[in-house]
Amino acid sequence: MRNIYLREIQNYFNTPIGYVFAVTALFFNFLFFFTGFFHIPAFWEAKVASVRSYMDLLPLTFILMVPAVSMRIWAEEYKTGTIELLSTLPLRTEAMVLGKFLAAWTFVCGLVLASLPLTFGIWWIGHLDWGSTIALYMGSLLMAGAYVALGMLISAFTREQIVAFILIFFISLLIYLANFYVVTRHLPPVLGNIVSFFTLSSHLNSFARGVIDLGDTIYFLSFTILMLAANVQVLRSRT
Repeated sequence: MRNIYLREIQNYFNTPIGYVFAVTALFFNFLFFFTGFFHIPAFWEAKVASVRSYMDLLPLTFILMVPAVSMRIWAEEYKTGTIELLSTLPLRTEAMVLGKFLAAWTFVCGLVLASLPLTFGIWWIGHLDWGSTIALYMGSLLMAGAYVALGMLISAFTREQIVAFILIFFISLLIYLANFYVVTRHLPPVLGNIVSFFTLSSHLNSFARGVIDLGDTIYFLSFTILMLAANVQVLRSRT
């Protein structure tokens, strides 16, 4: 698993696509943080020493960034035939899935933590609430893991990276939009609440309020574990 992890990490930094998406995601996150984006106020207009606006942008960022990170995880292995080589190694499928997941999650977490200079800058010029800030980072990292695990599972169904990117993008977008009233208003209240419950961004709200909610933490962990377990079963059925 360690070798799989190191191999995947090197792939992210040895290919230009990783740098392109990382720089692009960070650029637009910082831009919209200071200028505002739809319901997210601009930092200087909000007059609050907090990175909450930046974290509120992350679900949208993950919709674009995670497909780019996870589309190649299995699609490339199947297309190049290296999945057959991996299956012959004395390596359990669970270890292979976990190694690739940890590498992709590490890469995405690095992009989330790249906002730390911004956080320290806000702390220097204002009274930053470190309790709520730590909760925000924790929730964002957990949500990143859930999106990565989902993207990995979808990537296991196809050989083409572009197809994987499109599928991951649209499924992530649907999960994100299901949290909005404009989508659920035509559903019965009970069904609308169920649909909203299964969206990832809705479980970030408690962390955004500065509360590390046990229920939301368990939800993110359970979702991630479920996606990884399904990934293992898909790989076993295809090899």
